[in-house]
Amino acid sequence: MKLFYKDLANKRIDKLVINSLEQALYQAIVVIDGTEHVVWDTDKKTLLTRNLTQMREYFETYDIIEVVLRHESPYDEMVGQAPKESSNRLEVPLSKSPYAVLKHLH
Repeated sequence: MKLFYKDLANKRIDKLVINSLEQALYQAIVVIDGTEHVVWDTDKKTLLTRNLTQMREYFETYDIIEVVLRHESPYDEMVGQAPKESSNRLEVPLSKSPYAVLKHLH
């Protein structure tokens, strides 16, 4: 079942994962009741942005407990590393606000 962005407003989101895919391409994943769901924009397109702040703005007013930026590199073997036997996932915690200074202070 697809989880659409427009349907998230009334859900409690345990965790927002902003998945860094490649060269400034970000995909939204939410964790609800312990299960990860890719967020869909339309029936044929997932929610993607080319700007991290823009992705964070999409979720700025939502009830979210934790926000992280996730990166997993598929290129270990391509740069001379041994094939990975475990995940190289990196998750960096982000603040809930997408701005270093609150908007109303600008």
